[in-house]
Amino acid sequence: MLEINPNNITTKDLHQYLLSSIAPRPIALASTIDVNGVNNVSPFSFFNIFSAKPPIAIFSPARRVRDNTTKDTLENIYNIKEVVINIVNEDIIDKVITTSNDYPKEIDEFIESGLTPIASKMIKPRRVKESPVQMECKVNQIIELGNKGGAGNLIICEIILVHINHSILDKNQRIDPNKIKLVGRLGADWYCKSYEQALFQKNKNK
Repeated sequence: MLEINPNNITTKDLHQYLLSSIAPRPIALASTIDVNGVNNVSPFSFFNIFSAKPPIAIFSPARRVRDNTTKDTLENIYNIKEVVINIVNEDIIDKVITTSNDYPKEIDEFIESGLTPIASKMIKPRRVKESPVQMECKVNQIIELGNKGGAGNLIICEIILVHINHSILDKNQRIDPNKIKLVGRLGADWYCKSYEQALFQKNKNK
């Protein structure tokens, strides 16, 4: 087997091995706002749900490997501790990828991507209208994992309001995986679908 010591490989190469093996990963399309009222939208696949009571989701904007700079999302959250986690499905993936480009701080990614901002009910950042599930969150804590390129910053979010599009619900008002059409992030430029032929069910052993 190929053996890799993290201390003996470039961060860039290690990053790709990790992202290609720890997958598929759900994608959080995080929308924030800066102190001047400029919207920011950016996707993060270092993301998951970690608690139901309280409802806690965590995503991690990592420091850029190439130049050790931080992303606008992180800077915005340090100033305004609120964020909307918009769930990403196949219908919006192309626009979501557009938001991952490095734009100047004064650029509104809603405009660049063609996504539609709509007002949140309890926080300042805008929701993404096209997202099938939108979670308004207050940020409880930011944990810096390091100060070098590639280091993550855990954004611990408490979900205070959830918006779910009726079109993705089944007759029992549960989310139907074949209607929400979630996509997952793999390594490099790869993504995957999590519906239709990709699905299978297994019952727990009694």
